[in-house]
Formats: sequence, structure tokens, C-alpha cells
Amino acid sequence: MNFLQRLFPSVCILCRQRAGRAVDLCLACERALATNEAACRRCAEPLTVPPSTAPPLTALSTERLCGACLAKPPPWSMKVAPFLYSPPLTTIVEGLKSGNGLKQARILGDVLAPRLRTRYQAEPLPQAIVPMPLTRKRRRQRGYNQADLLATAVGRALGLPRHRGHLVRKRDAPPQRTLARSARLRNVRGAFAMRRPLPCRRVALLDDVSTTGATVRAATEALLAGGVAEVHVWVVAKTP
Repeated sequence: MNFLQRLFPSVCILCRQRAGRAVDLCLACERALATNEAACRRCAEPLTVPPSTAPPLTALSTERLCGACLAKPPPWSMKVAPFLYSPPLTTIVEGLKSGNGLKQARILGDVLAPRLRTRYQAEPLPQAIVPMPLTRKRRRQRGYNQADLLATAVGRALGLPRHRGHLVRKRDAPPQRTLARSARLRNVRGAFAMRRPLPCRRVALLDDVSTTGATVRAATEALLAGGVAEVHVWVVAKTP
């Protein structure tokens, strides 16, 4: 691998300079990604707490919960979203959903995995990763599932199995971006189901970006109804 890297040096996907590492993202561009350090433990919504005074990522206190989650917790136990969905990360995520997505999946897996290790220093990792599924029609149109590519990269880095085909998406919903939160919840209600039980009880549901959380809520509810005891949500970025 070192020989191949010398022969074909990686080029940063953002600045187009030599990356100087195995993945196509240089350290300078990685440091330019907006982080989501001061965030609610349950929904990953950015908190109005200065980063210098925010508890560390491994802290498991109610200080890391927002008011909405204290009043009405979501069905998952934890959501990890290390970055904010803003430039230049948007360029990489959009690339994950076009072309073949392999390069972007490796990059995002490389930046996500170490931050997951940090977050789980004080508790065990979930037993397996479940990628957010697409409908058969959407998968045929795109040619692949970007969450599945990302789950492969993260699972390899963390030594976790990836289980696909257990959770399925039964129907497509109209685009979520233009809808209010209440409409998004109605839009995806009943969109997911369990085709067969998972061989583990504690899983991480993985997707690329979380906005209102309506889609992951519907998928989490299907996992819990299918016999999973605890769901953690992993995404690369949270839309503020």
C-alpha cells in the first residue's frame, strides 16, 4: 500500500493538492470542516453553549441534552453527528450521492470513525451497523446506496459488522427538504419495516446527514418494533 501511495499519491478532493495520506482529503481541508462539538446527546442539535465550556464528548450528563429531548426524548438512545452540514463538507456529501460514491465514502468513513471512537470511550459500541435503506426503485436509479457504502467504511474501521436487508424501505416519500417538520413526520410514517430479525439487540443506524430527524425516527421505530432493544443514530453531519 505504501508503494502504491508513492506511485499514485492521493489528491485532496477539495483543494486538489496532494493529500499526503491514504484518503483523498488533506489535513488542512479536514480541519476546515465545521464541527458539532457542543451538541445535544440525544438529537445532535447544536446547543447554545460556547465550545470552550461544553462538556467533553464522553460526558454522559443531562447538561448535554436540549430542552426538547428533556421534555420528549426521541426513540433512539443517542445521535452522533460530529460535523455541521455546511461547506466544504457539503461538496463531499453531495459527491457521495452521485457518481459511484466510493471515494467520498472512504473519506467520510475516515473522518467519522475516529470521532465515534472518542464518543464511545466511556461506553461500549453498538454491536452492529444498519445502513439507512433505499427503496428498490431509488437504488436502481442511483445504482448503489450511499449509506451502505459509508457503513462499509465505518464498519471496517471500527471492526463492526454491517447488516443490510433486515430493515427495508417500503415506499418513497416526496422530497423532504421543502416540508415543515410536522409534514416530514407524516411523510415518512410507515415507510420502513423489518424484513427479518436482526441477530443483535443494540445497533447503530447510519446515514449521511440528519435534518429534522423524521426519517431516522421512522426507521428507528421500525427497528424497535422488530425486536431491537436499543438504537443509536450515526450521521456524518447535522443540518443546523
